Amino acid sequence: MPPLMLPPGAKFGLANVVTLVALYRLTEVDALIILSARIFLAGVFAGSPTVILFSASGGLMSLAAMILLKRAEKFSVVGVSAAGGFFHNLGQIFAAMIFMGSEKIFFYLPILGVCGIFVGGLVGLLAKEIFRRLPPNRGDGTN
Repeated sequence: MPPLMLPPGAKFGLANVVTLVALYRLTEVDALIILSARIFLAGVFAGSPTVILFSASGGLMSLAAMILLKRAEKFSVVGVSAAGGFFHNLGQIFAAMIFMGSEKIFFYLPILGVCGIFVGGLVGLLAKEIFRRLPPNRGDGTN
């Protein structure tokens, strides 16, 4: 069986598990600090301001969406994460539109959006398993 292939620009985003766990087990500010550190470090090690631009646009839009959905208390961790995956790609599409000076890149959203929902759902399932294995955290809604 061939390995699972994602379209150009799509990634598995396993590092997003850390942000999701922080959002549910720590605070929104902690999740933002962790996300910001990840973005900065990725930019430093990749050696490109473009990496920071795309990571920040996707990561911040994703985190904002996940915070809002988590606060609504109507969505599971998997649902919040799946939405976060979609909004991550939406933020990156907006950054690409600005960076490339063309709105035509927006037509790539259906492909990246579906990938984001799928991968975000997998990240949510992984976070759910992590929550199951961690000791209870009073009031976090993950038990």
